[in-house]
Order: sequence, then structure tokens, then C-alpha cells
Amino acid sequence: MAIQQFGLKLRYEGGDADDHLLELYDGTASLHGFAQALQIATHAYLHGQVYSKATALKGATLYLKAARPGSLITDLIAKIDKTSRNLNPTPASFYDFLKFAFSRATGTAEQEPETPYVRRLLENDEPFFDDLAETLEGSLQRAHRAIEKGGIDSVTLERPKGEQLNVFNKQTYLWVNTREEKPDVFDLTGNVTRYNSVTGNGRAYIHELSRIVPFRLSEDFAFGKRGLLTWSLHGSATNVSHQLDIQARRVESAHGEVKRLILVDCQQSTRTN
Repeated sequence: MAIQQFGLKLRYEGGDADDHLLELYDGTASLHGFAQALQIATHAYLHGQVYSKATALKGATLYLKAARPGSLITDLIAKIDKTSRNLNPTPASFYDFLKFAFSRATGTAEQEPETPYVRRLLENDEPFFDDLAETLEGSLQRAHRAIEKGGIDSVTLERPKGEQLNVFNKQTYLWVNTREEKPDVFDLTGNVTRYNSVTGNGRAYIHELSRIVPFRLSEDFAFGKRGLLTWSLHGSATNVSHQLDIQARRVESAHGEVKRLILVDCQQSTRTN
């Protein structure tokens, strides 16, 4: 298979970046964070697997190109030489995957995927993207170092000709910097909308939050209760109300918004409406 190349840009704006400068420690920490995040996301794109170690990338190599004189636009290049899962990498699907994955990982407004490959991934296993988003958080925390400490207003991930994929700023910094998992267990009511029986990850509409929230199972979640999650999901598929009373711990962003739930227990709901 011929090697394919996909270019990317990181555009730093605001503060010292407007004078073509980036504080050395914060700037290199930021670049390292983006390098880790892009390695993890590229591996997930190619293999449909979420690994937390950036060094696990197989079938592709990401490069940092020489800096442009007098500029803080950093050029990157991904060289992809082999894949699995019968994927034929294309620029459209690669950039679409990165755009969607980083949007979900930073809590920004998601647009529907634009390519059949990413749409198929989302339809077949949406919790895959939630798992990837959680795995990317540590890398993206480091990627925001230039915003957190270095006085930079934003960093934009772009295609080679300047088409914007993602913008990282103070709002996304607050999202990726997750607070510690709260020890308190909250009583909630909802129904499962997506569920992966292999990983135990899923999504549920939570009445108290009035929105869909990703979840994963706690280590002490009873194996025998997993059938209730499938039962609730089946209700969503057949437009029958299969509500659950859920006991869960919350994981919040730095500004207090619930990002995901850690399910401790659940029962068929006693809720009547």
C-alpha cells in the first residue's frame, strides 16, 4: 500500500504568539500534549482501538516540520503506510475523524460527521468516541499549557490550506481539566440510549440534567445488573419507556458541568411519568 500524507497546522494566537513568540517551557509542553493527542487519535482512526499510550501508534508516523520563519504556525504531517479493518484512509475521513473526536473530547458543539466512515463508527459504537474522549483528556490538558500558563488566547488545528478543524481556548481548557471524581453517590433517573456490552461504556438521557451524558461502570457494579442496561436500551429502540433508577458518581469539568457518570448501581425505575 502506498504511503499517504495528511498535513495539519497548529496556529497559536494571542499574547506573545502575536509577536511570533512562544514561551519555551509552556510552548513545548503544549506541543507535546498535541503530539500525544494526535498519536492516540490517529491510532483510533486507523484501528478502531483506544490506547492511552501515544507510543502505541502503529501504521502511521507523525512528523513535526521545520518552523516557518517569523511565524507561529507549526506544520505537522501524518504519514500512513498501512492499516487494519479494511480501512482505505482518505483526507476527508482522516480530518473528519480528528474534528469529531477532538470536539467531543473538549466539550464543544458537535457537528454531524461528514464522511461515511466516521458516521458508521458513531452509529455502530458511539461509546467508542466517549472512551476516546476520556483517554485524550490527559494529553489535551498538556496541550492547553500555553493557554493556561503562557498567555496564549487560542490554538487552532487546521488542514494544510487553513480550513479550521478545532479551536482550543479557555473554555476547552476548563472542560478538559476534569475535577476529581466526586465520592458522593447521586440518585438519578434516566434511560440508556447507547451501550457497549463489551466495554460497559454507554450513554443515557438523565432527567435531572435534561440531556444525554456518557457513563462507564464502576469496578463494583454488579455484573448481573448489566442486563438492565440492555433492557433500557431496548426500550429506547422501540419507543417504549424503559426507565432506570440510577446510583452514580459524577465527574465534572473545571467549571462544574457534569461530563460523565460512573454507575454504581441501577434498578428498574419506580417513576410513573
